[in-house]
Amino acid sequence: MKKASLRVAAIWGLLLLIAVLLLAWALHAVPLVDLGRILAELQAWQLLLILCFNTGIIFLFTLRWWLIMRAQGTNLPFLATVRYYLAAFSVSYFTPGQHFGGEPIQVLFLRKGHGVPGSRALAAIALDRAITVFCNFAVIATGIAIILGSGILTGVPLADTLPVSLLLGVLPAVYLFLVWLGRRPLGNLISKLQGRLAQGLRSAEEQLGQLVRQKPGLFLQGLLVSVGIWAALFYEFWLMMHFLGIDLDGLGLVLIVTAGRLALWVPTPGAVGALEASQVLAVQALGFDPAYGLSLGLLIRARDIFFGVLGLVLGGLESLNTYRRLPG
Repeated sequence: MKKASLRVAAIWGLLLLIAVLLLAWALHAVPLVDLGRILAELQAWQLLLILCFNTGIIFLFTLRWWLIMRAQGTNLPFLATVRYYLAAFSVSYFTPGQHFGGEPIQVLFLRKGHGVPGSRALAAIALDRAITVFCNFAVIATGIAIILGSGILTGVPLADTLPVSLLLGVLPAVYLFLVWLGRRPLGNLISKLQGRLAQGLRSAEEQLGQLVRQKPGLFLQGLLVSVGIWAALFYEFWLMMHFLGIDLDGLGLVLIVTAGRLALWVPTPGAVGALEASQVLAVQALGFDPAYGLSLGLLIRARDIFFGVLGLVLGGLESLNTYRRLPG
């Protein structure tokens, strides 16, 4: 047991070191004067518009979870569900592995605040996470396929990348078929890694397989909402780059979004370092000043910290109200 704990601590220590090194590299690669010049050109109304637009995206994420709960017979006020989602997001964001971690908060609020049985609350959250994992995997695989097939990466022969591109293009369908059969491809792939991320992935894959087999209609409903979420996310990236001074074409947008989403799977708080470095490298690959990439990374960071702090405040208030409602 002690050996396992030391091994886990060593893994997280290594990941944190990598994050610090990546962040230091990103900051070193960009002159602070250029960074300050680009960020100084942002106007207050543009920042407010980004926050408002991201609020809409948060509503879409919550809508998917809310619809799953309604399908299970749990009817909650939508705005209360938004508060719970934000509280869970803040816990996941400020701790290692931001895709998982806030689920116990959601279960607690549903149980104590609305009397939802713990098993039902956990099932709804697990189904929502399962759809999230699949959609993330599908978008990243498709994005990499498009990037490799386009030849945008200079120095890589197009003939060598096309087979890989075609393979990645069909990989989401193959993955969905495997989880339908009861397999856990991602969970098995990272079976050596301990901790919340590995456990969350394995649980999500198991729930995804059950959802596809037993409730295909609910799965398709979740996919439709996810299409809206991803369309909004792509537009948000384009909008932020537009405000920073660059109008991306479709391929450039795919490259930047794919790089950013890949970075978010680095299991450090908020993908610190990985996000900033990914945007610097993506913007450089498009032939632009890397200062625009770091500016985008810092803009995303500021936005997420804002909603993370908001989630902590809302979660704290909700915990206080829940405590007051308890008998005795």
